[in-house]
Amino acid sequence: MKKQLKDSQESEARAQAFTNESLLQLEAAKKTVEALRSEGMKSVEAYSSIAFELDQSRKRFFSLEGLVHKLNADMRHAGGSLSTESDVDCIAAEHQTGEIEKPAETSQLEAEIFSLKSEVARLTSALETAETKCHAEETQSTVKIKSAHELVEQIKSEAGSKEAELLAELEKANNGIADLKANMMDKETELQCISEENDELRMKLDKNLSCQRESEIENQVKLLNEAIVDLKANMMDKETELQNISEENEMLRLDISKRDMDKGKTNDEVSTELGEARVAKQEAIMKFGLAMEESDKNNRRAARVAEQLEAAQIANSEMEAELRRLKVQSDQWRKAAEAAAAMFSAGNNGRLVERTGSLDSNYNPVKGKFSSPYTEDSDDELLKKKNGNMLKKIGVLWKKPQK
Repeated sequence: MKKQLKDSQESEARAQAFTNESLLQLEAAKKTVEALRSEGMKSVEAYSSIAFELDQSRKRFFSLEGLVHKLNADMRHAGGSLSTESDVDCIAAEHQTGEIEKPAETSQLEAEIFSLKSEVARLTSALETAETKCHAEETQSTVKIKSAHELVEQIKSEAGSKEAELLAELEKANNGIADLKANMMDKETELQCISEENDELRMKLDKNLSCQRESEIENQVKLLNEAIVDLKANMMDKETELQNISEENEMLRLDISKRDMDKGKTNDEVSTELGEARVAKQEAIMKFGLAMEESDKNNRRAARVAEQLEAAQIANSEMEAELRRLKVQSDQWRKAAEAAAAMFSAGNNGRLVERTGSLDSNYNPVKGKFSSPYTEDSDDELLKKKNGNMLKKIGVLWKKPQK
């Protein structure tokens, strides 16, 4: 599942890179077309300016030509309007003056017409050159635009085919993600069931352990109380025996004093009685020492019992702390499972989500498909294995504080 998710993400990354590259090529082609269009517009503007200048020159040429024709017509009209003989001298004088003035104007007009013709010829050649250049630039621009359009069409076709392939791969990846989501939902349901079972088992285990500990502590306390009662009884017996020995000693002392007072007894009897008294005293001292040793043993035993009781209380507190720690750890496991489910649900927005390796066993690398992990036998075996593993983990965590 991780491999398939990684492949789908790599395909999306490649598709994104190819789309970005296609967009860059399309932008470059658009910029080329715009540059060619701007060059064509500049050429057209230059051609229009040259044509405008040519039109202005032609208009000026036509106006000057009309002026020449008008002057010629005036000259012909002036030459044909002389009808009377009386005015011959004046008209002749005026005609001579006009002829002197007219050739100067005519030569000036002819020179201006010649200059205009040369300018028209120059403008015509410039116009032809501009037209040729414009046609060449238009042809070149047309070729460039055509090649750019062909490149754009090729890029569009390649982008379309690649987009179709990427859409197919994306659909395949989405189907795989949907299958993975379904599997994840099943796994979450199974995890929820296992978590509930673990909670129940933990509660039962806590209850059993607490009951067992309480019963053990009660038994220990009961045994300690019985031992204390026995020790007290032994102490009372020893005290009673000591009291009896003290009374016997007093009685022996009284007897000795009586025997001392009795002067009729012999020294042998006195010495014998003194020996017996000494022996009795030694026996009483020995018994008293034994009683004291027994009392010390009982005191030490009571101290050991008290220490055992204190150790049992400490173990009980440690057990309660361990149970609280197990509860916190179980809550952390539950939060980790919820976080994993949240991270997997967030993976649909394009984020990289790490998956657990438990689902990899259902992936067949030869067929490229996911096998169904939810047959009846596999469910039972998986549930048994998970329960066994969980109990082992709880046992290990339970044994840690005792090491």
